[in-house]
Amino acid sequence: MDLTFAHPPRLGRRAALRLLLSSMGVGVLAACTAVPSGPPAAATSGAAAQPTSAPTSAAGANPTAAAAAATVPTAGASPRSGGTLRNATTADVASLDPYLVTTNGMETSWLVFDRLTAYDQNLKPQPQLAESWDVSSDSMHFKLNLRKNVQYHSGREMTSDDVKYSLLRPRDPTVGNGILTGISNWFTAIETPDKYTVEITTDVPRPGFFDGLEIFNICDKTNVEGPDAKTSIVGTGPFVLEERVPGDHFTFNRNPNYWQTGRPYLDSVITNIRDQQSMAVQLEGGALDSVKIPNIDDYARLQADPSYVAQIAPNSGTFFEIGINTKTPPLGDKRVRQALNYALDRQRFAQAIFHGAATPINLPWSQSSPAFDAGKNNVYPYDLDKSKSLLEAAGVSNLQTDILVIGIAQPQLLAFTQIYQASLSSLGITLNIKNMQQADWLDVVINKKPEYTGFWGSSDTFANVSPGSLFSLSPGWRIMNNHSNFTDDTYTSQVATVSSETDPAKQKVAYAAMNDYMLDQSFTMPISTNPITLLTTKKVHGVDFLMHIGALSFTNTWLDA
Repeated sequence: MDLTFAHPPRLGRRAALRLLLSSMGVGVLAACTAVPSGPPAAATSGAAAQPTSAPTSAAGANPTAAAAAATVPTAGASPRSGGTLRNATTADVASLDPYLVTTNGMETSWLVFDRLTAYDQNLKPQPQLAESWDVSSDSMHFKLNLRKNVQYHSGREMTSDDVKYSLLRPRDPTVGNGILTGISNWFTAIETPDKYTVEITTDVPRPGFFDGLEIFNICDKTNVEGPDAKTSIVGTGPFVLEERVPGDHFTFNRNPNYWQTGRPYLDSVITNIRDQQSMAVQLEGGALDSVKIPNIDDYARLQADPSYVAQIAPNSGTFFEIGINTKTPPLGDKRVRQALNYALDRQRFAQAIFHGAATPINLPWSQSSPAFDAGKNNVYPYDLDKSKSLLEAAGVSNLQTDILVIGIAQPQLLAFTQIYQASLSSLGITLNIKNMQQADWLDVVINKKPEYTGFWGSSDTFANVSPGSLFSLSPGWRIMNNHSNFTDDTYTSQVATVSSETDPAKQKVAYAAMNDYMLDQSFTMPISTNPITLLTTKKVHGVDFLMHIGALSFTNTWLDA
């Protein structure tokens, strides 16, 4: 979730600051124009199985403002090899498993892996481990032609057997990744006629096929099934894991046998685990070169400082949401959920907490998504009188419930829950805020659903690509085992249509119907876009944003001497 990018022109810092603070609704990822990680595809035939509209920022955003976030090398300068990038992110990963899909995994464990394909800024798949492909007209048959002579860090050549193993591995219940299990279950057959060819058949037409490949790391069976699987990771990627000190840092060294000639430029990357306050202090003190998702106040302040480069990744489809355990009375009543939706002060979240860098939304979609509908993004204005009348109609009063959040990774959302708590209090609802560690939050929301009685809050993604992918991959929206415990035959039927329909006219009708249904049921409620921010010193060049979850790639990163 790692690419090579060509960079668009960058605005001046003062102009960029004005754009940041002017309610730009920033989606995230892919701030740059992606080109293939290596040689271009020899021959790519068949439909790309993706939306073709050029992406912009998330709902209501200015695409120029988002594109302005890209780092460009100093005019006339050439990339320089060598050096160590000292990076920081806000939270450690729960494990080293290749299939852990989290925002904080991309600059840690994911640096050792490659994927089969990767999107450019037009949401077109570009070659990575697969150098070309063929797609059938019905979007059910996909032939992938693999790049030859790609080596794992162990020295073994990657083959089609490794790809097949990687795509099927999530079906093992001990692996326990719902997102990738959902993708794997798309595949009814995976054939390997030779060591460089993989032929995949899907259960139904899959317009979002390449959405799945975008987040599927190709792993090494010997590693993930070996005795050191919990402490070591082996991939084909640009960096090799040298050391991990849980809760403190990762150290990665350059892969000398990387298939992309001349990459990476850096000798090493150290990704430190730091809270938002201390990472900005260490950046200004010279102990760090780059920090991801710093405190938003520090971001706005340092963006105006010529010693730093501030970036926001556009069009990742990343957003904040609050979900409701629909199996807990009275939250199974959609009138109650609608009342809770009206009580969300989205404008205050975007303006007071994010200084206008986020955009309020009622639906998750980025503007690049064919399901985007600006007119339906204001169905739930902040209206406590409307909330009160719906609660009275449902016969609900003196409700007490909890909300579970991961404050260390999402402090802005934690701050917003306090605003929400006050709004609900005026309605006679007591909201208890449970600030949890990520592993504990996942355990309760995924494995112990009956033990949480009310709300969960988190960030989410997959809103910028094929609409069906949100319902297949997102824990907040998927049909089976979603965080909100929501099940309904109508939902299942509509998701099936949205996910498999390939006729553009019928797609448009299906997306509109689904949007109305999501708003009406309100089992998961988008709040605002989630701007993924990056601050670097001026000596850092070529940090690339990928098209998912706010991930960074350091494959093309280089440092001034």
